[in-house]
Amino acid sequence: MNAPKVELKNVRTFQGHDGTGLNADIWINGINCMHVYDGAYGGEFEYTENTYQNPKVEQVKANIKLLDDYIATLPEQTSEFGNKTFKIKVNRDIFINDLLAEKEKAKNQKKMVKLMQTCLIFGVPDGDRYSYYDFKRPLSALPLDKLQTRLNVLVMENCKKGVQVLNTNLKEIGLVVN
Repeated sequence: MNAPKVELKNVRTFQGHDGTGLNADIWINGINCMHVYDGAYGGEFEYTENTYQNPKVEQVKANIKLLDDYIATLPEQTSEFGNKTFKIKVNRDIFINDLLAEKEKAKNQKKMVKLMQTCLIFGVPDGDRYSYYDFKRPLSALPLDKLQTRLNVLVMENCKKGVQVLNTNLKEIGLVVN
């Protein structure tokens, strides 16, 4: 089965009682089909179909069915909790949560690329947290010897317990990570 094109738009997240809450529109194959709400109270997501006074009501319903049918074909996911591994059947909530995670990851990668121009960035690869040292001007405009010295000091101070330099542009500038 071909995957429908699913996008989250007008995404708003907030800190709730039991985690991060969510408000977003779900577009399926170019049509605004549903609104999703997670109040961050530990329950399931709430979905509102976009069928009220909508001239595309039949297409909305068909797209939602297409999405649900597609989700039903997805393989189980594995998840670890403590020392145990569990298999989880993918449902609409998990699918939407995964989309949100992908969207956040893409947003963070875009921010990271911009930061790399003026900053040395440290973190765990594929992690969701990082720190950076901002020079407030392009790294390529700084004296190479002083920048290399500063990089070496920052590596000694920060690179512990899996933390690495996350910059991918240092080699082209002429810097070496020790």
